[in-house]
Amino acid sequence: MRPFFSATLCLALCLPAIAQDVKESVPAAITTASPTLEAADKSYRSGKFFDASQQYQLLVKADSTSVPARVGLVRSYLKLQAVKPAFEAASAALSANPNAPELHSVMGDVQFRRGEMGPAEAEYRAALKADNRNVYAALGLAKIYEAFSLHRRAYDLLKAAHSIAPNDPEVQRAWMHTLPRSQRINAIEEYMKAPAGDDSDTSASLAMYLEYLKAIQSRPKHSCELVTKVESTEVELRPLLIDIHHLHGWGLEVKINDQKMRLDLDTGASGLVISRRMAEKANVARVSDEKVSGIGDKGPVMSYTGYVSTIKIGELEFHDCIVDVIDRRTVVDDDGLIGADVFSNYLVNIDFPGKKLKLSPLPKRPDETAPETASLNTGGEKSDNDGATKEGADVKPEEILPKDRFIAPEMQQWTKVFRFGHMLLIPTKVNDGPPKLFLIDTGAFANTFSTEFAREITKVSRDEEMQVKGISGYVKEVFTADKASLSFAHIRQQNEDTVTFDLSNISRHTGTEVSGILGYATMAILEVKIDYRDGLVDFVYDAKRTHTEYMRTK
Repeated sequence: MRPFFSATLCLALCLPAIAQDVKESVPAAITTASPTLEAADKSYRSGKFFDASQQYQLLVKADSTSVPARVGLVRSYLKLQAVKPAFEAASAALSANPNAPELHSVMGDVQFRRGEMGPAEAEYRAALKADNRNVYAALGLAKIYEAFSLHRRAYDLLKAAHSIAPNDPEVQRAWMHTLPRSQRINAIEEYMKAPAGDDSDTSASLAMYLEYLKAIQSRPKHSCELVTKVESTEVELRPLLIDIHHLHGWGLEVKINDQKMRLDLDTGASGLVISRRMAEKANVARVSDEKVSGIGDKGPVMSYTGYVSTIKIGELEFHDCIVDVIDRRTVVDDDGLIGADVFSNYLVNIDFPGKKLKLSPLPKRPDETAPETASLNTGGEKSDNDGATKEGADVKPEEILPKDRFIAPEMQQWTKVFRFGHMLLIPTKVNDGPPKLFLIDTGAFANTFSTEFAREITKVSRDEEMQVKGISGYVKEVFTADKASLSFAHIRQQNEDTVTFDLSNISRHTGTEVSGILGYATMAILEVKIDYRDGLVDFVYDAKRTHTEYMRTK
């Protein structure tokens, strides 16, 4: 029997919505006659990105020096997920006018989407050096800093952009998520009144998120706070089986409202997600509808947000929590998923060889007087963020603003990763090529390349026997790539017949290119240590504990 690949979950409410499904090329035929820049901009703001791209093309053809037309063309391509044409158009624009800050800014957007964070940062900086009021360069640089856990720097840039252009749709979208819950509803309602250039999926996701906020407006904040006096703990990892002969991962035994269930411990998932069957057994109270999506070709799945009184994991007990419920009897053939990010207020050590989950306090920052109350982030990315979203009379001014990454002395050798919500992307070299961003995903059985990336580096063959299934059903086209060497952090591993399929949905959700997945096949022989607060990971490999010979430390 070939391995079964159970893949990652993405919450549609919490991540950028999937844009229009288009190919990497945009048709050259242009039917719009004599457009004006005003008409092209109107098409863009109305979410008619293909029409806008045609109009901007005509404007560039008529006047190659028009910076607004060139910027509009590149941004339209990015909205259409036509990344290659966007890069070609941005390169041509900069070649023609290398001193335009707007073009450096939009090239930064392209390189961010391509997963090239260093070059993107350089372009945004060049734009701001030429024009310190360039709003889009500030937004772009804020995205990079936020992903790199430099939260205060990101917030300061976003605040500056908001002070310059508070009514710009992109500024509004970013700014509303820094607001306390009490103010966020009004901000979203105001945003949705005017055309903002959102596609239908983005608008639908935002409407559902607004429904969720209104549903919990009069309720407590569902802080899911720890009520047992336990700072550190170990929890046994339980095997999750495809059948009696095949293991697909490890999970945790969790009690929700005293109903026992086994949940897949998944670094590629967010929050706590359970099946409808288990929710009914646990008497989960329904709060609001939503949709979730992930690996698979059947699209988003209906679900709902629910409230639970208690969650017990080992010695830990949490009260007043939010969970997500998939409207199916099982979640990828299990009771549910528990994203490792629910433990983001702890230092997380997933010791696969030792079959233990170890939780301990995060390193104390130099300016901290006392540790924060431990809690479980079961709401995933729907939960209020730390920092700028805090509210209440008992909150001190110095606690309101977010803080940049802190690297404790004992963690100087840990690897810095990019964090996009719950997703941890780590620079990974394949066959000693340039670094690409790979998702750390213990919920995915095998290591994976995106089809596009795999075809760039090696031979790819169709695999009729391999089954890949996620929240959104089965993947229709699965391939395998020839032997490849993976290098990440201080680890190097040889891989045979790497699973390959289309990861474009993950890249679209994330907003940057995800070239592959480091799955359970690799993680199973490591201790995986995660500091979500500071965007740091560490991997410990001991051949004596795993009896493997195909991995080594560099």
